[in-house]
Amino acid sequence: MYIDAYLIPVAIDKLAAYEAFSRKVTDVYREYGATRIVDFRLDPDTPGGEEFHADGARDALADAGPLRDFIVAADARPGETVILAWTEWPSKDVRDSGLRNALADPRIQPEPGEGMVFEGRRLVAGSFAPLREMSSP
Repeated sequence: MYIDAYLIPVAIDKLAAYEAFSRKVTDVYREYGATRIVDFRLDPDTPGGEEFHADGARDALADAGPLRDFIVAADARPGETVILAWTEWPSKDVRDSGLRNALADPRIQPEPGEGMVFEGRRLVAGSFAPLREMSSP
């Protein structure tokens, strides 16, 4: 498996447009070999990054200022949320070919006069190869 992962700051009032865009992208990416595409919205009821650090780590880092979270990492602004998304591919080879073809496909390009759903320059992206996996028993 090979994964492309994204942090995407999206204006809350554009979430429906993002979902429509993601559905369109999903259809195209699957044609080029993607096996799964997942979108999660940051839960607004979850506190910041401090919750995810053990007590000792929080104490050790207390003088360093606030701990980072996805809002900071995605440079989300007031009125925005963060989407955590990923695309699963069966292999890096399939991904390299599939992504190249998908990104060139005119079906995922904006229509004339269609506004941008999010600012592409603020998208945080990376590709990941497996390190380890834990599954349910």
